[in-house]
Amino acid sequence: MQLSPETTPQTLQQFYFDGDGEMAALTRSYDWSKTVLGPPEHWSQSLLTTVSIMLKSRFPMFLWWGTELIQFYNDAYRPSLGNEGKHPKALGQYGEECWPEIWPVIKPLIDQVLSGGASTWSEDQLIPIYRNNRLEDVYWTFSYSKVNDGPGKPGGVLVICSETTEKVNTLHKMEKTVTELAESESRLRYMLADAPVAIALFSGKELLIEAANKKVLEVWGKTEEVIGKPLHIALPELQEQPFLQILNEVFNTGKPFHGNEVKAFLEQNHKLEEVYSNFVYQPLKNAEGETTGIVLVANIITEQVVTRKKVEQAEEMLRLSIEAANVGTWYMDVNTRNFIPSSRMKELYGYYPHEEVSYDAVINQIPEEYRNKVRLAVEQAIASGESYNIEHPVVGYHDQTQRWVRALGKLYPKTAGHAAHFSGLTLDITEQKRDEMRKNDFIGMVSHELKTPLTSLNGYLQLLIARMKKTEDTFISTSLEKAHIQVKKMSTMINGFLNISRLESGKIHLDLEVFDLDQLIMEIMEETKPTLQHQTLTLFPCLPVSIYADREKIGSVISNLLSNAIKYSPKGKKIEVSTQVSEGIVEVSVKDEGMGIKPQAIEKLFERFYRVETKHTQNISGFGIGLYLCAEILLHHGGKIWVESEIGVGSTFYFSLPLAP
Repeated sequence: MQLSPETTPQTLQQFYFDGDGEMAALTRSYDWSKTVLGPPEHWSQSLLTTVSIMLKSRFPMFLWWGTELIQFYNDAYRPSLGNEGKHPKALGQYGEECWPEIWPVIKPLIDQVLSGGASTWSEDQLIPIYRNNRLEDVYWTFSYSKVNDGPGKPGGVLVICSETTEKVNTLHKMEKTVTELAESESRLRYMLADAPVAIALFSGKELLIEAANKKVLEVWGKTEEVIGKPLHIALPELQEQPFLQILNEVFNTGKPFHGNEVKAFLEQNHKLEEVYSNFVYQPLKNAEGETTGIVLVANIITEQVVTRKKVEQAEEMLRLSIEAANVGTWYMDVNTRNFIPSSRMKELYGYYPHEEVSYDAVINQIPEEYRNKVRLAVEQAIASGESYNIEHPVVGYHDQTQRWVRALGKLYPKTAGHAAHFSGLTLDITEQKRDEMRKNDFIGMVSHELKTPLTSLNGYLQLLIARMKKTEDTFISTSLEKAHIQVKKMSTMINGFLNISRLESGKIHLDLEVFDLDQLIMEIMEETKPTLQHQTLTLFPCLPVSIYADREKIGSVISNLLSNAIKYSPKGKKIEVSTQVSEGIVEVSVKDEGMGIKPQAIEKLFERFYRVETKHTQNISGFGIGLYLCAEILLHHGGKIWVESEIGVGSTFYFSLPLAP
């Protein structure tokens, strides 16, 4: 191309390469004379026109020209080259030098177009390029078209393109999200299918069962055959119940419905069963806010409700029984000592039903001689968890009336929602106690009257036995010895009755002194040996032990335990006595190889007049007062008594006492 005289290189470039864009400026300032194309004034009209159109276009374009494929591109294409990459040196550069990383891909397309082939079209094609200091995966939608430099003469390849990396990446993310959602939905469906709560989906106003998990099918007593059926057809028993109406209201109003501990009757195994649940009917809405379906989520609580109702029924029966028995009840928080007595409990202690009554207020109405005993029994029951069972008098706060009560209670450990507490019953045993006192007075009087002649009879027998030792009449001597033994038994029995009378009246007297317990045990064992029935009586060696107690009464405890061991042990068995000292306490045990005691009898063993009744004990004499007296005597000494026993093996009775100071 030759310039006209009026046309200069500057005016040519201003005409074809004009514009304020970066690429127009770079194209104007580029020294094209150093390229194979030469200066622009030597370019063909086709090249100038194509470059001009490209620079003015707002659509990304790229041009390769000549056999060397010299490059041009516009401002719209420029961002695709990134930063610190191929721009700006790509302008005027050989194509193969600029694109070594993708040349094997694009060169065949260029050759195809230049050789007369059809224009190409590629959509979202991955063509990685080097930009931003690294090789990036870049996606393009592009077309390669031939540009002629004259009739039938190919000049170059115009690339009209658009980078679609962001669109493709977005599509990939969407596909990934859809896949994840599908997997998530699959997992959700799996979890919901095996969820421990009942879940169902009803669609449309007809309430078609669209989905139902295993739990709801189990509760309905149905199989998956109900899927797709209207709810009122699948569960006809709901027709006479309020649920279909509630569902219809939820569908119409779009408001959820919550039910708490609602009872429904559902057919299970061909019969209607009560089912309790906490549930929600949650409406499902479309984009316009219209209700399209309802989700049911229900927690089945039938077992809990039935159990609670049984407990409530039992509590009501207990309340009615307590009221009918006219007994008082109490509750005391172990930690705070907050005390809650019933109206009847207040009445027994002489308070009015409306009054606030504390634990100390109740204790203060117990006579002083019993007060400390009751306090200690309460604290021991709380500390050990043992049963609380005690009888004591009370003096009414307002009426000053004396009553006798029996209190039964126990410690209830802390549970979920309930603090540890000490509670129980209080019974009015005033009349029973008065009857016992009258009986004890009578027994005491009779026993006292019998004791005097019996003492005289015992004296005469001892004199006769002493005289008969000088004779040779063995029959009379033996008879007198047997008579003397029977008199001693009767004396023991009468003393027992007298001691009971004194205990019940609170008049038992203790002659306290310091003495050697080990010496007393040996004395009692010597006195007991004549009554042995071919059993072996053994005392294990023990160190001297001193206690501060009533020697006679402790002796009666030891004598009673040895007597019982002999009575309830077969001939030829062993009876062993031992003592043990630990932490200021002496513990005495009497072990036999007798018949043993049943566990249910052990609980009552130390009650007054209680005897173990079996076929083995029918011919063994006794009134059931010996162990009761032992327990009371030891209690008055600050000691205690207990037993360990096994049927057919034997029993071991223990008692403990504090050592002398």
